[in-house]
Amino acid sequence: MNLKWFYVFFIVISLFSDFDAYAITTPNISANTLFLYRNSNFHKGNSNATDLDQTPNGFDVQEAELQFYSDVDPYTRLSLLLSLAPQYTSDGISVSEEWGIEPEEVFVESNILSDVTFKIGKFKSAMGKHNSLHTHAFPFVDSPIANIQLLGDEGLNDAGVSAAFLFPTEWFNELTIQYMRGKGENEEFNSSSPSMGVGLAHWKNLVDLSEELTMEIGASYAQGGNSFSKTTSLSGADMTFKWRPSEGGKYKSILWSTEYLSRKQSQVDVADEKGAGVASWVQYQFSERWTCAYRYDQLKVRDSFDPIKLLNTTWVRNSLSFVYSPSEFSSYRIEYNHNHSGVKNNNDENTEKTFYLQANFTIGAHTAHAY
Repeated sequence: MNLKWFYVFFIVISLFSDFDAYAITTPNISANTLFLYRNSNFHKGNSNATDLDQTPNGFDVQEAELQFYSDVDPYTRLSLLLSLAPQYTSDGISVSEEWGIEPEEVFVESNILSDVTFKIGKFKSAMGKHNSLHTHAFPFVDSPIANIQLLGDEGLNDAGVSAAFLFPTEWFNELTIQYMRGKGENEEFNSSSPSMGVGLAHWKNLVDLSEELTMEIGASYAQGGNSFSKTTSLSGADMTFKWRPSEGGKYKSILWSTEYLSRKQSQVDVADEKGAGVASWVQYQFSERWTCAYRYDQLKVRDSFDPIKLLNTTWVRNSLSFVYSPSEFSSYRIEYNHNHSGVKNNNDENTEKTFYLQANFTIGAHTAHAY
């Protein structure tokens, strides 16, 4: 049969079937792009700092995301998010750039059971609050130091299954249980045994303290086998307050969020590697389109298995940011970071000072961000 007439036959048949109508529904499509200018005293092309990437100073495309999502049927939704970003490597003499595209998230969600949301595929795990955010939704240019150093640049993102249970309480009370394969980009797990996956639990509570103020409290724990034939465990806690007045809430609001994250890795016959950090930030919207934010975050690592890759030191960073948002589809950010640690560049400086300019644009039917 001619392929063209096959498509015609399929469309005609689908017109008489509500179920088939879902199968040919055009998916929602959106795209987001982040453009970034950076000026740092640690990224001038002559740094020997071991924990820094090779991204040079100047203007660059930080990341582009392409998302497809659609209902499969009344109970199921399929989501596909592709990420496109430059990757930099150094041979000790020069820095080379390569572009790569990879599936950041590919999963199916189903609510076939009341008050339970099932998920299967590759997705950002429910380890804390910040880990579930995509780059364009970050409150600052970078993730907190603890998330970067303990979970990696992409966070805890792996293939697995998930079930979120909503309890029948007067407030939002949800328990999420996830099991992931423990492979992929997360080196803190990556056991050689196929049966050693990663189990994770996250408990989230959201309470309305008043008509204008809400409080969210969460706790997370994950554990799985690692490449040292032992186990790695992650612990986290987060708390967020949001205030928006019932009158004039379009023009002013305040958000205060604090998150704690720790990691313990075990290896045969040596002391456990331990890292723990906290990040706390305040966002103040002082007009319809302007927001300012301040963040303090720190991380302490001891007994590192690889002191060259992960230093035994304490990072302390202060960040100040101003954001102008003409609409919900675009924003412009100016940010300054002051990061002090045991890391030094070739000029024997151990304080990184970074100035950012970021532009954020979104087109298409973009899904709503989590509250």
